[in-house]
Amino acid sequence: MEYSDTELDAIKEIINIGGGNAATSISQLVNQKINMRVPEISFFSYHELFKEIYLEDDEVQATISNFSGDYSGVFLLVIPDKSVGKLVKLLLGEDEAAGELEISAISELTNIVTNSFLSAIEGLLNAEIQTSVPRTQEDYFGAIISSSYLALEHYDDQLMIMRNEFIYADEKIDSSLFLIPEQGVLNKMIESLRI
Repeated sequence: MEYSDTELDAIKEIINIGGGNAATSISQLVNQKINMRVPEISFFSYHELFKEIYLEDDEVQATISNFSGDYSGVFLLVIPDKSVGKLVKLLLGEDEAAGELEISAISELTNIVTNSFLSAIEGLLNAEIQTSVPRTQEDYFGAIISSSYLALEHYDDQLMIMRNEFIYADEKIDSSLFLIPEQGVLNKMIESLRI
């Protein structure tokens, strides 16, 4: 489905509010100024994803968080390997961390980001949404996306992808936040905005 410029602006507004909330929460957690920039919001089909974002056999760190209520689906935060070390240093103040601590740091970031976005959606759309405990795994991107789709028995073929950056001091942490909605959820969000 194609979205009008007005509809895309409304979606971007939700994302910008969510991003601002996330940056504020992370700043409080690490006690330093964090900015979050959303340079790109895209809509792709499942099959376009592997051509445009990551290859199927790219190894990534990914954290999956299911959400349900008035809107249902999956949030998937994917962090490239080059950004994992920066993230650990930001959240834990260490250059390296044991596997369990690294997973805990990534899970915590995902929790903050997804809940910030969902709070923005709840506020603007007057909705109630609950999230599951996030789970983090390292795997091929294709395997992670496929398992996320299989977990939703009825999924929308269109995904919303937010390529974002967390900026602090002179460092940037690149990540991609994927919204994998159940069938019709994106359209329902647009309709709820009364555009």
